[in-house]
Amino acid sequence: MDFLFVPSKNSIFDIPWTLQKMSEHTVDILECNPFDPNISDNNQNDTLSRQLLEKPYDCVISYLFIPPVSDICANQNLPYISWTYDSPLIALFTPSVFHSTNYTFIFDKKQCERLIEAGVPHIYHMPLAVNLERTGALDITPEDETAFSHDISFIGGLYENNTYNAVIQQFPDYLQVKLKLYLMQNMCHWESSRPWPQFPQECIDYLYNNCHIESWNPTSLMDDPTYYGQLFYPRKLAELERIAVLNTLGNHFDVHLYTNSPSTYLENVHVHHGVSYYTDMNKIFYLSKINLNISLSSIETGIPQRVLDIMGCGGFVLTNYQPEIEDLFEIGKEIEVFHNVDELIEKCNYYLTHERERLTIAMNGYKKIRDAFSYPNQLQKMISLMQENTL
Repeated sequence: MDFLFVPSKNSIFDIPWTLQKMSEHTVDILECNPFDPNISDNNQNDTLSRQLLEKPYDCVISYLFIPPVSDICANQNLPYISWTYDSPLIALFTPSVFHSTNYTFIFDKKQCERLIEAGVPHIYHMPLAVNLERTGALDITPEDETAFSHDISFIGGLYENNTYNAVIQQFPDYLQVKLKLYLMQNMCHWESSRPWPQFPQECIDYLYNNCHIESWNPTSLMDDPTYYGQLFYPRKLAELERIAVLNTLGNHFDVHLYTNSPSTYLENVHVHHGVSYYTDMNKIFYLSKINLNISLSSIETGIPQRVLDIMGCGGFVLTNYQPEIEDLFEIGKEIEVFHNVDELIEKCNYYLTHERERLTIAMNGYKKIRDAFSYPNQLQKMISLMQENTL
């Protein structure tokens, strides 16, 4: 098949890289600035339309669901495969998702179920993948071993730039209490999936009456309480949880954070600048004894890319519990999880002092990724599902 890959904002290029390696497929990369799923750009749309007129393709493919790309493909009756790794991706809740030419793959099973229940066609659950040829091409130097051999590391943002922080002071005190109460009740609880929160109607009414936000909700499939719940809560909750976890572990262990976020509220944590996804990140995953994952609460069931990337490098991952982990991996044999901060401390202490068990889990996790979550494996599943439904 002949594919056209459309680059999207903050995404990688492992899809076209893999398609190029698969002998039965060819792929071109659209030469343009990456598409933002939430913003339509006429110049980018025109570039895509011209490319599709200049050369016939069997399918357009991208990371994330991009409404203008979907619209253009629908107008030309051309299949469009998208693979979403974010939850929620607001673009998935817009009218374009109903085009019959879409083949929409989503890493979070619960988000997938929501769209199926809404009557969206060709929606499929598809866990993410790892480009093992890239992660396996590690050239680790003695300098890398000195720089990146940590007891515990975390690579990621602290989400301090979030809507909650930007807007909270505009609410009167009694409404601020309502919002803070949700955060206090839900912070650092990973025993099960956390359902998408409903933003208090009283707070929505206050925003409408005082902040001129009539156009904030761009979706057709999310009501206001759901949309504003996602806008205000998950990133603030992630900020609080990540700071609390890192500070707590920093009181007991040698903890390193790689981030581009400010570290104002961190204590006893070694903070480093963010690192490249394609080079140093994989070295840190491989050389750290314990790699942490702390998921956004808006990811209800799915497994974030960070978890698979760690395992695909042969690293040991200790992640908050997510329901799909039990479906896809053997906990304690291929991956380790924590449900609360006390359990996290206990498991960090155990695995830092039990090297054989830690390395065995890391090796088993790598084998599972190799056998079940490689890019060729997952892409072929998507292509087959698309072909079955276009015959």
